[in-house]
Formats: sequence, structure tokens, C-alpha cells
Amino acid sequence: MKQLQFLMVLVLAILPQTTSCQSKQATRHISHADSFHCIPVSPQELTYFRKQPPIQFWQKVILLTKDSCIVVHKDSRNMMDVISAAKLDSLVRDSKLEYTAQCYRDSFGYETCELVKFVRGKREFFDFQKVGPLVDDAKVIFDQYNVNPIYAQFILLIESPNNPKARSISGAVGHYQLMPFVAKKYGLVVSGSRDDRHDFKLSSIAAAKLMSDYCIPNATRMANGAGLIADTESLWFQLLVMHVYNAGAGNVRKAVAAVGPVSSGEELIIKLWKTQAGAFGNSSQNYSQLALASYINYLDWLKS
Repeated sequence: MKQLQFLMVLVLAILPQTTSCQSKQATRHISHADSFHCIPVSPQELTYFRKQPPIQFWQKVILLTKDSCIVVHKDSRNMMDVISAAKLDSLVRDSKLEYTAQCYRDSFGYETCELVKFVRGKREFFDFQKVGPLVDDAKVIFDQYNVNPIYAQFILLIESPNNPKARSISGAVGHYQLMPFVAKKYGLVVSGSRDDRHDFKLSSIAAAKLMSDYCIPNATRMANGAGLIADTESLWFQLLVMHVYNAGAGNVRKAVAAVGPVSSGEELIIKLWKTQAGAFGNSSQNYSQLALASYINYLDWLKS
């Protein structure tokens, strides 16, 4: 057992580390009391997923500020405590993180403290007020390409909601965090002097085409291969599509194969959350969880 596993704070998140570009995009200052568009999903399925511990965990992470930290069991997503970020920093500084993890392990009866994780709040990252108006604009474009705009809403809520000029460490850029080769495939210019991924309309078109040409067809084949009916209006299928968008069809296909036989789409998704295969790892598992949790929080925010 590696000591570093105890000494490092493993943030269970898929959020890309980003840097801001030099120019800043003007944002519309609109209260959440305004009528932002919200793409509906199956109410029955939404209720089912709302009850799942991973979704409840991510909802809590999204609502907490960076000054707070959740102590969570990685596998079960049982939230054991909420401590201040200052307390966490002091534990790391004083080399007491391992001892503290052991205390939580003993208190809750877990076999190992390796699965006791400390996750900082992410409220500052999830800016619903910035995303809200964009959903309306994206819906128009996705409708034009006959693609369910729920995908645009999921992506806009989690990829770079507080910084549309974001650039990930892998080179993905913009609201949809498109990689250069994907953007170029769908007609966007990506060069040293021009990057169309910063153009919301053009990047929305590219994302819609990517969904239509690649993500949805591949998810359909995977679902059928698993013995399921690929109902495009089902929430579980939409979450599977999101995994393809994030991890690529090849990696998701390996994970679906590793899951094995399932009796429902909901079971497939929940098992994917705990399955590693190829490059389908922790961040890939978390992707649809985070998309769904942010969507639920967005719904609640609109009602507040």
C-alpha cells in the first residue's frame, strides 16, 4: 500500500484544470428569477436517479463553496462529514491526513482508509446564472440539427460554466470543451490566430453534429449490444451518450463489455459508475454523475 495514497487529497472530480485566455467574454447579468430554458427529462427516471448516493454526493459538492470539504467514502459515496478547507489544509500541512482518514475508517467501520477521500466544494465553478441564457441559444441550434438539446444543457452545465474561455490541460476549449481535431472535422478553424471554438454558435453546431454523427449512433449500438432497447428519450440512454461524448466510443464500449449482462438501462449506468476498463477510469465514471447532479441542482435553483 503506497503511502502517497494517504498523503494526497484525491479530488473525485472530472473538472478540467483550466487557464483563462487573455480576453474576457462579456456576460449577461440576469437573475435566476428570469425564465431560463430548461430541457425536460423523464420525471420517473429523474426521481430514480435522484435517490442514488453518487448523485446526492455530487449535488452536495456543487452546492458547497471551496471553503468547505466533504469527507466521503469513495465506493459507497457515503458522506461522513463536512469540514472546512482550512482544516483540510492544516491536516495536509501537519501530515495528519492519514491519521484522520484512519479515524473516519474506524468510526464508520470501513476496512481500509484508502477509500476515505476529502473533496472540496465546487460552487464557484458551477455558475447557473451564466449558463441559463445559453441553454436557450443552444436549444435553437440543436433543434435545427434534430438533436435533443438536453445534451447541450448537460454539457453547458458542467464543462466550463464559469469560464467560457477555458482551456483544459488536454487542449479542449470553449463551452463544449472541443478538442482541436473534433472542431476541425466539423468545419471550425483552429489556428494560432483564430479559434472558432470560442464562437458559441459555431461550437454549438459542431457539438450538435458530433452528437448526431458519432455519440448517439455509438451509444445506440452499445445499448443494443447489451440487449437493451435504445430509447433516445430515456434518461439512462442520454447519460450513456454523455459518456461517449466524454470518453470516446472505444473506451465506453470496453466498459460496457466489462459490466456484462444487465436487465435495464438504469442498471447499466449505475454499474458504469463503478467500472474501470481501458482509459475509462475515475473521471469517466464521474462524468454522467456530475452532469445529472448539476442538472438537478439547476432545476432546484430555477425554482428557488
